[in-house]
Amino acid sequence: MNTLIAQCGGPTPVINTSLAALITAWQALPGGGRLWGARHGLGGLVSGDWVELTATPAAQLARLAQQPAAALGGGRYRPSDAELTALIPRLLDAPIDALCLIGGNGTMGAVGKLAAAAQHSPLRVIGIPKTIDNDLPGCDVTPGYASAARYLAITTQEIGLDLRAMAGFDQVAIIEAMGRHTGWLTAATALARHAAGDPPHILLFPEAPLAAIDRAYAAHGICVIAAAEGVATHDGRYYAEMGGAASQDPSGQRVFSMAAGVSAAVAQMVQQTLGLRCRQLRLNTAQRASAALASPLDREIAAGVGAAGLAAAQAGHTGVMVGVRLDGASWRTELAPVAEVVGRERRLPAEFIADSGIDVTAAFVEYAAPLVAPLPAEPITWVR
Repeated sequence: MNTLIAQCGGPTPVINTSLAALITAWQALPGGGRLWGARHGLGGLVSGDWVELTATPAAQLARLAQQPAAALGGGRYRPSDAELTALIPRLLDAPIDALCLIGGNGTMGAVGKLAAAAQHSPLRVIGIPKTIDNDLPGCDVTPGYASAARYLAITTQEIGLDLRAMAGFDQVAIIEAMGRHTGWLTAATALARHAAGDPPHILLFPEAPLAAIDRAYAAHGICVIAAAEGVATHDGRYYAEMGGAASQDPSGQRVFSMAAGVSAAVAQMVQQTLGLRCRQLRLNTAQRASAALASPLDREIAAGVGAAGLAAAQAGHTGVMVGVRLDGASWRTELAPVAEVVGRERRLPAEFIADSGIDVTAAFVEYAAPLVAPLPAEPITWVR
């Protein structure tokens, strides 16, 4: 089965795990064929910038499965509908039997359009999920999220210990998390806690609660805040853009990491209004680039969706995404029509947000802790 793969959008710590699993599964297929990868996502797919992967050695695949970023290259190119339609004859001439696109919301939109354009042909188009944002419908968790969440939880604990050690000089720290405005990664910082009063003290979902920051500092002598990069005021203004507008990617989506950032805006408020020293901690690309802190379960699921994507193509499915369903301590894959995914966003549900609006509930911890495990043991400290 001649197959073409692309890694689209931004990288994750485990996107190459999906790629390695798909290549391994393809090499085990009977009947031969050829396997290609498109460089830099949809841009390389459209331009014909493909590299052959047919004979990739097993030793390379084993290393690839542990490597962060995107070995084929990611990308933000957004093809026009005309470009996608024109691509179908070229794929059939190649000839490509199956096209597997690894990506998030925008990628699944391309899967749907390509499958519709190829509906009267033998070409099968499959979507394989990945995004650290955890916002894809059809998935109880998306590959990439648990690893980024584990990085944030461990890093938040370490920052909290550092701030506590320097209490009296350091006063407030704001940790800026990726994940745009959906809240999933910001919520994961709560997994840093072992006891009441442990950082983070405030999870910033809606607005900068200066009174709550003041209270937390008075109670603990420090205050650690975790904020989503795309957090906005109740009237819709993004904190990240208060120091200047964010740039936009080709799809028109704001790139908050290219703006001044929510950490800068909130730090200024804390310093000017409360008179407290505030560190700005923009973890930025490190959140999606740290393979050292990748979640073991995340790797397992990422490999599972890669293999399941190829199996779906082999079985003749098209226009579908491999979904992930959690069932207690286990998980499974299932196929979802991309029409049920495109144009929707899975935000942190209300039952995971505390009544205060600046914390998570026990239900979120119950959901996230198994995904992110293992976490460090309770730290030892003699300072208050």
